[in-house]
Amino acid sequence: MKLLQSQKNSLFEIIESNDFFSHNQFELVEIDSSGNFKTSIVFKSNRTFYFAFYASEFRNNLFVNYSPGDEQVLDSSSDISFDQALDYFIEWLHYLKREVNAPNLWEKFKSEISEIHFLNNFDNERFSFYEYLEINSKIELLKENISTIPLILNQQNEIILRLDHLSETAKELGKFDWINLFIGTIMSVLIQLNVTPESANALWELIKRIFNNYFLQK
Repeated sequence: MKLLQSQKNSLFEIIESNDFFSHNQFELVEIDSSGNFKTSIVFKSNRTFYFAFYASEFRNNLFVNYSPGDEQVLDSSSDISFDQALDYFIEWLHYLKREVNAPNLWEKFKSEISEIHFLNNFDNERFSFYEYLEINSKIELLKENISTIPLILNQQNEIILRLDHLSETAKELGKFDWINLFIGTIMSVLIQLNVTPESANALWELIKRIFNNYFLQK
């Protein structure tokens, strides 16, 4: 759909009033393909994110496609007026901000866990009673020393809760499975709680010291 200059100005003004984005992050793209005109606002740093206007078969109506949507990558409207399209555009900026701010936790986890070197010379038999007592005592010692790391209170509490859960699962899981669960749990909680790299390194050093080369290489 070809927009009037006043309509394009309305989009400009909405971006101008937004407290997160600036105009130079977007590009107005107008394409005429075999008489089918499309106007899009494209996010420059990731051009898969856009907001596009299309002409409707109903007079004085249009419809829009946009990415990202509220709950899916691509979303669209029904036949709407231009004023209603502006409301969709405002919502789209909200969804775009959400996605731009969202960290890639999967990549972060993959990157950080690749730096953790652990011993994998364990079979998958369950811990014996005495092995479990040893594991449990190490976890209790780890909990007691969490306060030596500069974590905020809710981070300390959440890590302690996860350690309690790991202590319980050691009763049932095989050794190899439990060790992988232990490392994955610690990595996940550090990422979820947005623990600083300094505090995360301090926690790993504490774990290595307490487990004394049990399954993590020093």
